[in-house]
Amino acid sequence: MKTFLFASMIFLSAFSFCFAEEVELGKISIKKGLPEEGLPAFSLEEMIDYSSSIDLRKRSISGVQQDVSLRGSIFEDTSIELGGIKINDPQTGHFNLEIPLTSADLEEIDIFKNSQKINFIPKKPKDEGFLLKSSFGEHALWGQLLSFNFPLKETKNRISCEHKISKGDRQDTDFEIYNFSFHSLWEDELKDKDIEFLFGSTKRDFGADSFYASAWPHEEEHITQRFYSLRAGLKNKELFDLNNTFYLRRHGDKYILNRHDPSFYTNYHTTYLYGLKSKLDFYNDLSLIFNIDRETIDSTNLNKHYRMKKGLRLGLKDKELGKLLVDFSGGFDYYEEWEYLEDISLGLNYFLKDDLKLGFSFDRIWRAPSFTELYYNSPSNIGNVNLDVQKSYNFEWGLDYAPGDNFISSVSFFLRDQSNTIDWVKNVSALAWEAMNVEDLDVYGLDFYSQLNFKDNILKKCSLEYTYLDLDKNNPYNFSKYVFDYNRHKLVSILGLDFGGISTNVIGNFSRPLQRKRYTTFDLKMKKELSNFTLALEGINIFDRSYQEMQDIQGAGRLIKISAGYSF
Repeated sequence: MKTFLFASMIFLSAFSFCFAEEVELGKISIKKGLPEEGLPAFSLEEMIDYSSSIDLRKRSISGVQQDVSLRGSIFEDTSIELGGIKINDPQTGHFNLEIPLTSADLEEIDIFKNSQKINFIPKKPKDEGFLLKSSFGEHALWGQLLSFNFPLKETKNRISCEHKISKGDRQDTDFEIYNFSFHSLWEDELKDKDIEFLFGSTKRDFGADSFYASAWPHEEEHITQRFYSLRAGLKNKELFDLNNTFYLRRHGDKYILNRHDPSFYTNYHTTYLYGLKSKLDFYNDLSLIFNIDRETIDSTNLNKHYRMKKGLRLGLKDKELGKLLVDFSGGFDYYEEWEYLEDISLGLNYFLKDDLKLGFSFDRIWRAPSFTELYYNSPSNIGNVNLDVQKSYNFEWGLDYAPGDNFISSVSFFLRDQSNTIDWVKNVSALAWEAMNVEDLDVYGLDFYSQLNFKDNILKKCSLEYTYLDLDKNNPYNFSKYVFDYNRHKLVSILGLDFGGISTNVIGNFSRPLQRKRYTTFDLKMKKELSNFTLALEGINIFDRSYQEMQDIQGAGRLIKISAGYSF
């Protein structure tokens, strides 16, 4: 199988395109990011669910906690980055999507499908700018946001504060969230040196009804996260661009199995992720990246553990060879427990015409087991210290067509050949779940995207995005907790309108899970701008459709809110 795939990669490399990034050559330019401005914004994390390639298990409203599946991967498999720094929690992937920013701090979200990576990119601070926003809605939802930019000597700075509270859409889903960030940027007059500092914080207290097990509907959790990054940049306009980034992520978790009897079962976990990422870009399109990371945990259940990783990569970025555009990066990480682990990324873009691209991409990636998968022990879940690293070969073939500003379309076919798949499994339903390396997994699928834009019309745009998935069931166990619970079909449609200056987006979400009933939900955002004031009406699942996020776990119900904001 792998021999055939590598032969296919070499054969097709002359006619290829990497869909993960924005590419500009000739007339065509298609960006696979998300249009945040037109989407309902209850949290930064929930916005990625408007990509048909993503299945987001929200568990509750307003981004309290959620698990992300990208093209059939489980929540542990997707790499989450903040400004290019990987921030995956070493304890468990349940904590990966806790972005320590406010809704005023986000510039864009890039989804790199073939490399299973999502990057949340913060806005750069400015000399001036102010935003004050207040929201209220169903389920006693109340939120406030304050963000302001200001100069301080030679630096640009932004401070943002956000608070959200609600009683939840059902019992034991109440929450209170605090987000805070401070972002500072110094640049010299010639802009060949800069220093950037980012501090982000989130505190989340919530009822966790059936978050981890349907048998325990009165769970409660308290989470705190602090993220620090300090980047120093140095440029020589004719030779290189060097950036060194130091970062630290601290995550604390207090988990209560029964909030009405905390003494029955309470766990405390604290993890640290810190390190250095050094990137040297040469102006001949070459790059060199070095990183060193350390992960630690101190837990009442998992005990104390640490591990260190060192990595080195060489890359080639947007190299033009006639009608061919080449991206490449390759290197390795040295992980103490598993020694040398290699990764490769190749993207080739061939322009048949100025508005037509044919393409191929390949990613060789891996992930190490989380501390929970290795060491967790309870009556219902048993970790496995002998777990091996999960590895996959990801392939994508596709076509992009953009004849003008009014129409864009793309289609891609993808394949993931995954070995040593990590899952929680068992053979008898009464037994505990055990973390195991199950047999190889093959994932096949199709992505399609199309958008029409209209001028001088009430209807402004119409877009359709669809993903089909199929997983080969090479599972030797009778029960799988995560891997084989995926969306076979997902379709996201967006209808954009403008009535007398009121911009309106209606979003339809159709999902056909393999093991659960299919469902369709509708979301809405209406916005009116009046000078420096903005009024908005936003809603998710506006018809209050009942569905299951996972087997026997109820999905989030309707939430509608009204917001008023003032900015300059």
